[in-house]
Amino acid sequence: MGELLDRLLSLTGVLEDWILQIGDAWWVHLVVYAFAALDGFFPTVPSESTIVSLSSLWSSSGRPSIILIGLAAWAGAFTGDNLGYLLGNKIGWERFRFLREGKGRRAVEAAENGLRKRALVFLMTARYIPFGRTAVNLVAGAVHYPHRLFWPRSLLSTFVWAVYSCAIGAVAGAWFENNHLLAITVALVAAIVMALVVERIIAAVHRWLDRRAERRDAERRDAEADAEAGSAVETGTGVDTAPDAGSGVSTGSAVGAGSTVGAGSAVGTGPGADAEADAATTVHGEDSPA
Repeated sequence: MGELLDRLLSLTGVLEDWILQIGDAWWVHLVVYAFAALDGFFPTVPSESTIVSLSSLWSSSGRPSIILIGLAAWAGAFTGDNLGYLLGNKIGWERFRFLREGKGRRAVEAAENGLRKRALVFLMTARYIPFGRTAVNLVAGAVHYPHRLFWPRSLLSTFVWAVYSCAIGAVAGAWFENNHLLAITVALVAAIVMALVVERIIAAVHRWLDRRAERRDAERRDAEADAEAGSAVETGTGVDTAPDAGSGVSTGSAVGAGSTVGAGSAVGTGPGADAEADAATTVHGEDSPA
């Protein structure tokens, strides 16, 4: 048992030396840049875990430079976002099988809704959701979201992500300065836990924002319905009044027409007509004996 433990400790020492050699290599920053860029459209690339590990190594050993790691991560993530946007614009997101089903499909639906309702918030938070970064980049290009709005928001969100990833590694690595491998392991575990917590918080925030937007839409629809109902009532009142006025005019016309047409009956019934009838009788009475 003691011999096995000695071998494990020896292997750990060899692994730590290898990790330190990698940390001193000039090309490690290129690896960070490449991983961060590829993660923009291939979510299986371990970009964040690489950044966290190297940041933890810097905290426990002083190398590699965490500033250069952060800059490489920022530049790579920004490059990957814009490459993902370009791919989505040219070929769409449907070509990627992992986005057509399961979590990938749900991420695409969330990206479509997020870009339509609150693009800035979604672009800032999507990279902390599983498949979110890949989905939002490809969907933004596919729906022709304006690139002049996409790139500055991507620049800001990738900067925040790079600082966040470096900070997790640096803080976790500071707890185990004398054991580089343990510092990296703790940093990776801390990054996973933080990712789960942040994911839950962001999902809850988006659900709350969705409910608030739905309430506002419902209130707006109710207000529009009330306005249309009021307009209909006013219009109905005007229509009811018009026939009354028309009937008055028609009645007047009928009366005028009736007086014109019925002039003979009017003559036969008026007081003047009685006088004329008496005069006519007298005349006829005088003419008869003659």
